[in-house]
Amino acid sequence: MEILQLVDQLEQTLNRGWRMPFSPSLMVNSEECLRLIDQMRISIPSAIKESERMITERDRILSDAQARAEQIVAHAEQQAIQIVSEDAITERAREEAERIIAHGHAEAIRLVDEAEVYALDVLYRLRDKLNNSLHQAENGIQAIEASQAPQEQSLPEDEDGELAFASAIPSDEDDEELQEEI
Repeated sequence: MEILQLVDQLEQTLNRGWRMPFSPSLMVNSEECLRLIDQMRISIPSAIKESERMITERDRILSDAQARAEQIVAHAEQQAIQIVSEDAITERAREEAERIIAHGHAEAIRLVDEAEVYALDVLYRLRDKLNNSLHQAENGIQAIEASQAPQEQSLPEDEDGELAFASAIPSDEDDEELQEEI
C-alpha cells in the first residue's frame, strides 16, 4: 500500500475516535492505529526508494535536458561563429574583387594611355616620313619640270596645239586597226 493511503486510513481512524470530555484526548482503537503505523514503517522504505528513484529520474532528465540545452547553445554559437566567419570571408572576397576590379581599371587606363602615346609617336613618325616623301616628290616634280621646260619650248606643236610627237604615239583606235590587220 502506498504511504499516502495509509496516512489517510490513520486519519479516518482518528476521526472515528471518541473525544474525552473536557480534554483534547481521543479514545481510538489502538490495534488499528498500530497496524497502520506498522504498515507505514514497511511502506516508508519502499516509498523512500520510489521517491529516490523518482528524484534520480528527475535529476537524470534535468541533466539530460541541461546537456542537450548546452549542446544546442554550443551548436548555435558554432553556427554563429561560422556565419560570422563566412560573412567575413564573403566581405574579404568582395573587397578583394573590388581591389582587382579597381586594379584592372587602372591597368586598362594605363594601357590605353600607353597605346595612345605609342600611336601618337607612330603617327608623328609617319607624318615626318610622308613629309619627307612629299618633299622628295615635289623635288622630283620640280626637277622634271625644270628639265622639261626648255624642251617644251623647242618641241613643235601641231595644228591643235598638241606636241607634234604625240601623234606618233599609237592611240587605242590605232591598236584596234593593227589587230585587225594581223
